[in-house]
Amino acid sequence: YVRLHGGVPVEFAVDLDNSTPDIDDIKSKITSKTVAICLISPNNPTGVVFNEKSLRELVDIANQHNLYIICDEIYDQIIFDEKFVGIGKVARDSPVIVLNGFSKVHLMSGWRIGYIAFNNSPKLDALRENLPKLARVRIATNLPIQHAALESLRGPQDYISNFVSEIKKRRDLVVKRLNEMPGLSCPNPKGSFYAFPKIEDNRFGTDKEFVTKLLESKGVLTVHGSGFGEQYGSGHFRLVYLPSLEVLDSAMNKIEEFVSQ
Repeated sequence: YVRLHGGVPVEFAVDLDNSTPDIDDIKSKITSKTVAICLISPNNPTGVVFNEKSLRELVDIANQHNLYIICDEIYDQIIFDEKFVGIGKVARDSPVIVLNGFSKVHLMSGWRIGYIAFNNSPKLDALRENLPKLARVRIATNLPIQHAALESLRGPQDYISNFVSEIKKRRDLVVKRLNEMPGLSCPNPKGSFYAFPKIEDNRFGTDKEFVTKLLESKGVLTVHGSGFGEQYGSGHFRLVYLPSLEVLDSAMNKIEEFVSQ
């Protein structure tokens, strides 16, 4: 989407083991043409969740260079080991735009309803003025779905903690099994429902070739890491651990057979 609007996306490094952005790498890539720092936390595809210290550092960088911060927080309640901190808590006067929705946490995938929030930074005056115009056009979410979304917020919320508890068990199984396999290593995701294992053994070819061969020979569908960014995604693959423990265990057996052959 950045390229569609004439921009150039620039990737920055993240320490997957410690769930922290590489601040020096980000600083080194900022130029006079840089417009915004874009984040997804909790992250797809890595499961990384930025802590408050990291978010404050990112806000400081944005302030120094007069940049927007755009943060996707759609997995904000799918957190396993630590408390979630949103960018809004540390934003101060920085122009911060937060994106969120109902498809992940509220299990409303396919309903296509989300929302945008932003602070009172003067740099966002144009957005505040024009966003209501966009909301009034015919592409807006239909009224019944909006009422359903309201009920998902007003009603009982215990299903979320139950859901996260179950997903954590599945994460633990997947990470344990992957790290026991030859030629693979997998950081522990802090949130979302994705694992991002690294392919240590190059005998399978590229990450795209790896996932293609895995699908063709074992029927296990994953996504090649380079599809999320060539620079830092290559040599990885993304795995979704939403299925039941039984299904995941079967998939892990098949992946183990594949990498052990």
